[in-house]
Amino acid sequence: MTKNVLHFTPRDELEPLENIQQFIAICRQSEVLGASAQFESDVWILGNLKGHNTVNRAIFRTYESVRDGRRGLPMPQPFLDFAKATLVYLHDCRPVVSQGIRLSALRVMEAALRQGNKGSRPSAVDVGVLDGAVEIAVQSVTPSVAYRIGGQLELIAKFMREKNFISLTQDWKCALGKPNELGSRISKQAMQARQDKLPSAAALRGLGGIFQQAIEPRDVLVSSYLALLSCAPERINEALRLERDCIVEGSGRFQGKRGLRWPGSKGAKDGTKWLPTQMASTAREALRKLLTATDQASQLAAWYTTNPGVLFLDDAVAHLRGVAVLSPAQIALILWGDESAGASAFAWARNTKKLEPVPMGGRRLGFLFADVEAAVVAMLPRTFPFVPGAKKLLCRDSIGVVLFNELNADKITYVCMFSCVSYTMIANSIKAHDGRPSIFTRFGYTEDDGSSIRMNTHSLRHYLNMLAQMGGMSDVEIAIFSGRKDVAQNRAYDHMSSDEVQSPVSQAIASGFMANLVEKPPRHIILRSHFSEVGASAAHTTAYGWCMHDFASEPCLMYRDCMNCEEQECVKGEKQKEQNLRALKRETECLLAAARLALEDEEYGADTWVKHQELTVERIVSLLAILEDNSVSDGARIRLNIVNAAMIVDRGKIQCGLFKSKGSKPAK
Repeated sequence: MTKNVLHFTPRDELEPLENIQQFIAICRQSEVLGASAQFESDVWILGNLKGHNTVNRAIFRTYESVRDGRRGLPMPQPFLDFAKATLVYLHDCRPVVSQGIRLSALRVMEAALRQGNKGSRPSAVDVGVLDGAVEIAVQSVTPSVAYRIGGQLELIAKFMREKNFISLTQDWKCALGKPNELGSRISKQAMQARQDKLPSAAALRGLGGIFQQAIEPRDVLVSSYLALLSCAPERINEALRLERDCIVEGSGRFQGKRGLRWPGSKGAKDGTKWLPTQMASTAREALRKLLTATDQASQLAAWYTTNPGVLFLDDAVAHLRGVAVLSPAQIALILWGDESAGASAFAWARNTKKLEPVPMGGRRLGFLFADVEAAVVAMLPRTFPFVPGAKKLLCRDSIGVVLFNELNADKITYVCMFSCVSYTMIANSIKAHDGRPSIFTRFGYTEDDGSSIRMNTHSLRHYLNMLAQMGGMSDVEIAIFSGRKDVAQNRAYDHMSSDEVQSPVSQAIASGFMANLVEKPPRHIILRSHFSEVGASAAHTTAYGWCMHDFASEPCLMYRDCMNCEEQECVKGEKQKEQNLRALKRETECLLAAARLALEDEEYGADTWVKHQELTVERIVSLLAILEDNSVSDGARIRLNIVNAAMIVDRGKIQCGLFKSKGSKPAK
C-alpha cells in the first residue's frame, strides 16, 4: 500500500456523474495496486501469493464471461473505469489479500445494472440494482460465497453513498443471512463435513509408505513435504518457504530438542517451533531427502544469482559457450542433456520461443547462441533472485527449488534451468488431476473399501490440531503451535465430537476427581448468605482472608493495610493465603531493615516507617503463630484486635483470645 493515502472529497454542487469522473481521475494516478502503470489494461498484475508461482491477477471481465469461461469480454464503460478506481480506493483503505470477492461484487453489480436497463452507469445504482446483484450472486455461487459477496456489496454501496455517487437516502443492507456453518457438533451433516477435512487412516498409512518407498525426484519431494506437514501443523505455503538451513538444535532448557525455523503467514511472525520428540527423526529424514533432491536446482539458482543474464552450461557442454550458432542437437544437449532430441529443440526454439533460424550450410538451420541464452534466462522466476511470494528469501537459499519440469511427468526436465515449487505442484500430486492419477494411486494405496484416497495439503493441519485438542493443549498453545495470530481461528480446526469433548470430564468424575477438590478437614467457606450471621453487611476477599468493610459507604480507611486492620478475618487451613502471609512477612522485614538504615542516617520520617513496619511484623508473627498452633482447628476464623490479642472463632464459638469491637468492652 502506498504511503500517500488516497482521499477523495466529493463536491456537493457537482452531479453524481461528475463526482465519479473526478474520483476516477484521482485513482488513475495512484500507485496502489500499480494503478498508474496499468489502469488502461483490463488485466492487472497484483504480484504473487505466498507459496504460489502463478501471478495473482485482477481481471475486469463481465459476470457472464466469468460464468461461461469466456475471455476478452471486459466490463462495459463507464462501469469499467469505475470498477478499477473502486478496487484501488477500497484496497487503500480496506486492503485484502485476494481481490476475488471484491471483483465478484463489482461484476454482479454491473450485471444487475444491465438487467435493469440502466446502461452500466454506476450513478444509476439504487436499492433495486443492489438487490438484483444479490439475486445474481445467489443463483451462481454457493451460499457462503454469496454471503461474502453481499458483504462487499454493502461496503461498496456505503462508499458510493458517502461520496455522493448515488442518491441512496440511507445505507443499504444485504438481506442474506450468514449461512449455517458446518462447525457444529450437533447435526450429523455438520459432523460429517468436519470429518471430511481430516485424512483417513488409509491416507496416513499411505503417506508413511510412500515416504519410505519413493525414489523418483517428484515422489521424494512430495512425500517429504507431506512428512514435514505431519510433524507440525503448518500451512503448505510456509513449508514451501523453508530455508535450506532451517533445522535448529536446542540448547539450554531445550537441550536435546530439535526445531525448525518456520516462516509465518496470516499475520503470524517467523519463529522456531520445537518438534515433538517422536517426530524429530522423521523431520530430519524429510529435510535430508529434500536437500538432496533439490541440490542441483539450488546450484543453478546460485549460478544465476552470481552470473545474471548468463546461460548455465554444465561440464559436458561448457565448450559451446564460444560457439556463435548452435545446432538443434547442441541446443537439446544444453537444455535437456539429450543430444538426440534435436527435433524437439528446433520446435522449442522456432515455435515456442519464436527465435529466428540461421543458415549453417546446406539445408541445415541453427540458432544464435545469444538468442538461445536470452530465451533460457527469460525462464527464470519472475521475482528472481527471490522466491515468488517471499520478498526476502533468495531462490538459492530455499529448499523449494527443482529443475524446470522435474515435477511434471509428461514433460522433459531441463538441466540448465530451475523453477520454484508451488502449491499447485504439491496439490496436483496428491489428488487425481487432468486425467493423471494421484500419488496414492500410483503407489497402489486405496481406502479400506477400495475407493481412491482423497485429501489435500490442509488435511494434515486439521489432523494435528485435532490431536492437540484431544491431548489437552490449551487454545493459546494450539494457536502458537499452529502459527495463528488469533485463538478464535482454532474453532475451524476443532473436530472433536460432543462425546469426545465430554469424555475427559466424565472420566474425571468417575475416577473421584471431585473428591480431590475438598481437603480434609474440609474448609469452612463463608457464603454470602451467611454474612449476616457474622454481622457483615458487605464483604470481599483479600490476599490473606476476607474483609467486612462496606466500601459502598466509605473507602478503605487503612489504604489496604490489611494487617493493621481489625475488619479483616483469616481462616485457618487456606494454604495459598498462608503462603501470601509468609511472603508479606519477608517483604516487610526487608522494608524494616531499609527503614532502620535510613533511621541511622537520620533521614526525615524514617522513625515513623520503622515504627509502622515493626508493628506490622509483630502482627504477622502473631497471626502465623495461631495458624501454626495445632490446638487451633482448621476452619477457625481469626481476626486481629488492634488494641488487644487476636480473637479466634471456631464454628461460631469463641475459642480463645480477646476481641474488642467498636464501642464495646472486650469479650471473653
